[in-house]
Amino acid sequence: MSFRVAVREIEAWLLADRDRLAKFLSVGVSHIPHDPETLDSPKSTMVEIARHSRRRDVRENMVPRGGSGRKIGPAYTSLLIEFARDPENGWRPEIAAKSSDSLNRCIRHLEQLIKGMA
Repeated sequence: MSFRVAVREIEAWLLADRDRLAKFLSVGVSHIPHDPETLDSPKSTMVEIARHSRRRDVRENMVPRGGSGRKIGPAYTSLLIEFARDPENGWRPEIAAKSSDSLNRCIRHLEQLIKGMA
């Protein structure tokens, strides 16, 4: 039995697919950090990126409302799930793994487990 997790937060793995995330959030790719596993808080970084979105729905749903005391917006999680699940325009784990060592190791380990079960 083996258990793997993202280095700090799952957002680090999502941030590792820079091109697709930039497109999904409607921001320039320059807003997406190159090495998300070194970030102190990938979740906070994701919120700050969303704050710059050209899409109103992204800003309103991923960024917390002023004075709410929350760290994320009301539909933060559901929008990231939408991004992760979209097979046409969403997250590409195989691309993200090139920029995320922990994701790469997780994928390789899962592949080994699957081979071992065959």
